[in-house]
Amino acid sequence: GLALLVAGRAGWVQVVHADTLATASSLSEQADGGYRYEYNPRLVAAARHLERGTIFDRNGLVLATSRASEIAGVDAAYKQAGVSRIGACDGDVTRCYPLGGAAFSVIGDWAGQTNWAARNSSYLERDRDTRLKGFDDRQRVVEIVNPRTGRTERTIKRDYQALLPLVRHGADSSRADVMLLLGRDRDLHATIDARLQQRVARVLRDGIERGTHTRGAAVVLDVDSGEVLASVSYPWPTSLEGTATAASADAADPLLDRVRYGLYPPGSTFKLLVAAAALRTRPDLQGETFACERLADGRVGQHVRGWSRPVRDDLKDTSPHGQVDLRHGLVVSCNAYFAQLAMRLGPGPILDAASLLQIEAAHPNTAASLRGSLAHAGYGQGEVLASPLEMARLAATIAGDGTVQPVQWTVPSSANAATGVAESPRLLSGAAASQLSRYMREAVTDGTGRTLSANQTPIAGKTGTAEVDGGRAHSWFVGFAPAGGTRRMAFAVIVENAGYGARSAGPVAGAIVDAARELGLFETQAGDKERR
Repeated sequence: GLALLVAGRAGWVQVVHADTLATASSLSEQADGGYRYEYNPRLVAAARHLERGTIFDRNGLVLATSRASEIAGVDAAYKQAGVSRIGACDGDVTRCYPLGGAAFSVIGDWAGQTNWAARNSSYLERDRDTRLKGFDDRQRVVEIVNPRTGRTERTIKRDYQALLPLVRHGADSSRADVMLLLGRDRDLHATIDARLQQRVARVLRDGIERGTHTRGAAVVLDVDSGEVLASVSYPWPTSLEGTATAASADAADPLLDRVRYGLYPPGSTFKLLVAAAALRTRPDLQGETFACERLADGRVGQHVRGWSRPVRDDLKDTSPHGQVDLRHGLVVSCNAYFAQLAMRLGPGPILDAASLLQIEAAHPNTAASLRGSLAHAGYGQGEVLASPLEMARLAATIAGDGTVQPVQWTVPSSANAATGVAESPRLLSGAAASQLSRYMREAVTDGTGRTLSANQTPIAGKTGTAEVDGGRAHSWFVGFAPAGGTRRMAFAVIVENAGYGARSAGPVAGAIVDAARELGLFETQAGDKERR
């Protein structure tokens, strides 16, 4: 009877519930006093047996790898591409990051998993972890009660059931389930161009440091596809070995992805969206003029109905703009015009246009709330907040015939491309987008962006000087290049607390366009013809 009982129990363990028991986790106290899950060591060993996939850039250059052969060839490949390796790829590194901290906000850090728990972060190493590992461990955050303290804590729980074939059968090539795990493609192709990423990082850093500033961001998008060609947040971590060290006095600064999660008043760059809202809902307003006059205090601006204080234009605007229409208002960046245009439009059209780009025009983002700051929202102040990525996407939408393309961080696989995607929403008609593009080009040739008018590549853009309570204004420049072509890149640059957009962000934007041209990402020829 005892033998039957043992046999029955063994069958229950080995057959009926074998998978459940083999993959069961154990919540255990760790040396630091915290409680975390531990797993069958054979499953953990099997996970380590699967070599982590490589992250490549759009041209096949390594952005992150654990393979010895690829690590050994990094320097030669980068030299051939005209790029200098920044990160450490020698010694005992478990994973090589050739671009180092300059690509941290995009790639992340797998070895140290720095900042992975932050909600305002997005790393390919973390977000595409399942593909890079080759299996899904169903990683999730769970809440537990610490038996010693009685306090609720958060920890990670995984499920390694997918690895059972490797534990039971090793690398048995006759087993289909084993070969599926071993043969699965674990590599990932990012949309980032490593050459452009490094050049953008360099010109952004140099521009910020030359002006004795400390923080900023720049992002470049392919207009037609929405693919991110470069994304740089400065300062960046100076080390990816475990805990990142700060590149400035504020230790948290290098870990913030300012391109995606930095929210700033967009200043006059937001006038592009207000103009788009007018063209999409009230095209009749583009010919209507609003007055910009000399105020009693000597400044230039206008009193707006319903507001006790007048709207003033920039201090550098010493002469009134007179009767201003949409084209003139955008070229000279007249605050008084756009405050009055926003009041004539009302909050609805502006909210609708902003929502297509996930921009918050008010807080909370409702018509009632926006109405309370509508005149100032018209020129990108009030409660308007936007990230550099959102503003670059706005520029890309205008350059791309009014279609709002989804942002892409990885190159779509052929399987996904075959299935197709939902039709992208439209902010503007093709004719209205072309019209707004011409105004952006005039803003560079004859308006506030004249510092870039002599650039070898024709640039269309908009400056922004975003006022900040208790600090110096942020410097913005958003736009696209080449203007008038059929293959373009859009970009946004912000230098925090740097003053006028044309003075700080504008030259950085011009240098980014120069870098893209020198790398052959486009060419300006007769008729602004480009090639990729």
